[in-house]
Amino acid sequence: MFRRKLRALEYHSADSINPLVSEDLKALVVWLEDQKIRTYKIEDRAPLRNATGESWNAAFKKYLEDLSCPHDSDTNFSAAVDWLLGYAVQCEFEDQREQNSDLKCGLSAEAEPLAFPPGASEKSSLDVDPKSKVFCDSVQTLARILMVTNHPDPTVTLEAVRLVIEEKLSQSAIQVAKSKGSDKKERKFKVSGKDCGFNVGDPALEEAATALRLLHIRELRTLQTQINQLIVTAQALTADPKTDTSLRTVGT
Repeated sequence: MFRRKLRALEYHSADSINPLVSEDLKALVVWLEDQKIRTYKIEDRAPLRNATGESWNAAFKKYLEDLSCPHDSDTNFSAAVDWLLGYAVQCEFEDQREQNSDLKCGLSAEAEPLAFPPGASEKSSLDVDPKSKVFCDSVQTLARILMVTNHPDPTVTLEAVRLVIEEKLSQSAIQVAKSKGSDKKERKFKVSGKDCGFNVGDPALEEAATALRLLHIRELRTLQTQINQLIVTAQALTADPKTDTSLRTVGT
């Protein structure tokens, strides 16, 4: 039940930790305090780091009390650990917000207007260094939230994130998802056994090639739909001319 928060915190043993094991729990609490929460001074963290047995349990209970945890680790251990992880996520969020406070996203009505370089305008692309740490970290965070695989080139990752947002989080996509209902089972399409139109000599590669070809066909269908919409729009403007019979001319 803790895996998602542990992965969000990028804990090194997120998939193997067992909080019921005292050594695993101790290592997790020390890591959270050292890396994320930091409510104690370094010298005051010694009981959490060095105590053992019942002494450590007492130190852990006091630690939760100092953080104003609403759960008792003796009577509701799972809830206490889950709350601690949630508190650490909140601390991490606050740290990230402070580190990126110099970035002006323009979401606030009181935010100062962005300064554009000479010759540029609001319609121009913003000058962002794709190699900067802030840019790379922000793209990785977006990719992790949207479950997009990171690419060594952050601009490629950002392009994948953009496609996911356009396909899954656009207003039309949200309306479609609401109309279908949240309890509808996900439809799966089996690509094995389908003809991809060419032979690569390897079953695994043929499945990958088939999947890529199907995705390409879907993109072509989307493009064709957009072209059809453009044609309809153009016809609506040109197919209904106004006629002035007194002038014996077409048009206005």
